[in-house]
Amino acid sequence: MLIEGRIVTAGEKTRIHGGLYGVRLYDRERAFPGYTLFTPAYGYRGYLMDMNGLVVHSWPLTHSDQLELLPDGNLLTHNDGAWLEELAPDGTVLWRWEGTPDLTVPNHHDFFRVNEDEYVLLASVREPVRPGVFPADHEPPHMHTDLVLRINRAGKELWRFNFGEHVETLCELARLPMPIPYARRLADGSFEPWGPADWAHTNSVEVLPATELGEEDTRFRQGNILVSFRALDTIAIIDPDLAEFVWAWGPGVLDGQHHPTMLENGNILLFDNGTYRGHSIVREIDPSTEKETWKYENGEKFFSPFRSGSQRLPNGNTFICECDAGHFFEVTPEGVVVWDFYNPFITQQATRHLGKRMHRATRYDEASVLPLLSRREDQIGGEVHRDGTSVDSYIDLVHLYQSGPDPFPESATR
Repeated sequence: MLIEGRIVTAGEKTRIHGGLYGVRLYDRERAFPGYTLFTPAYGYRGYLMDMNGLVVHSWPLTHSDQLELLPDGNLLTHNDGAWLEELAPDGTVLWRWEGTPDLTVPNHHDFFRVNEDEYVLLASVREPVRPGVFPADHEPPHMHTDLVLRINRAGKELWRFNFGEHVETLCELARLPMPIPYARRLADGSFEPWGPADWAHTNSVEVLPATELGEEDTRFRQGNILVSFRALDTIAIIDPDLAEFVWAWGPGVLDGQHHPTMLENGNILLFDNGTYRGHSIVREIDPSTEKETWKYENGEKFFSPFRSGSQRLPNGNTFICECDAGHFFEVTPEGVVVWDFYNPFITQQATRHLGKRMHRATRYDEASVLPLLSRREDQIGGEVHRDGTSVDSYIDLVHLYQSGPDPFPESATR
């Protein structure tokens, strides 16, 4: 967080809650119905569950924290720090990209599927320290610099953008001075300058959709790329045609943010972690005015210092992943919680993981999930409807289990 001209941050904190795990609240009248896709951070299993917490499908993964369900029922995911891959419903690897020798990290944090043949992702290289980036006498041995890559299905690199080559423009647009005023707080409360090799720590990438704002202002046009720099408290937009940053914002407001995404109205929704502040805020901002148009906060009861994300749902509600609490929930525009879930899964088969924390989660409507469930060829044994007819398909089995009485009959009054 930018405090008195210094960029400071704080460490991780695991949020422990009391009460039950799983779905704890479901207001059928106000929640957006669908399925939630997630994995524990650095997880070895991905889960797709319905609104009542029924897991309808799962995939074997390798050190993953980001999942995307594709229109045909396949899964796009990654081994965070290694490869990007597409999996069939049974976990068979259908496609994998493992980077090129010049990349220190071929893929990390996030990726974006542009179309059936092209992907945009984050990677990293190690490079010499660039003059003027760090405070004098506090330069690290090298810079760990992130890149945006655009690749195709054949593994060909189509475009590359090195953030280190554009740091001056980035700081100018974000109103950050150079050298960048990194500082860390000491035990006595004072601050000292320092120079982190991971100077930007990019944690999100998205290709902008078509919006009215983009038609009016080329900085926000369709095809530009939105990224998030946690270490700089900054989100920024790149114009690939100009090969340059065209917009940046955040210092003085944001504090270790994650997952900015452009909405249909041209506004940007993001999870402002509040790493140093001590509480999180989900913000919606108008990038053309840099004014906040909506927010959700709940003081210290809502706090994830690292990771996390948010999603605007078709009914106007907002779906929130509070990573460090292992918590998903959905709120109305007025901030009323209408669906609430605490993750019961602790990552397995891993020597390094983050327990029950989740980097991000996504809510899909039923139409988006049907192609996956339709590809299931399970042999259903011993399940019959109350009228005596047998259950023959996996989709019918799921619908049978979903047809029971409302397990949250008092949810609308809570």
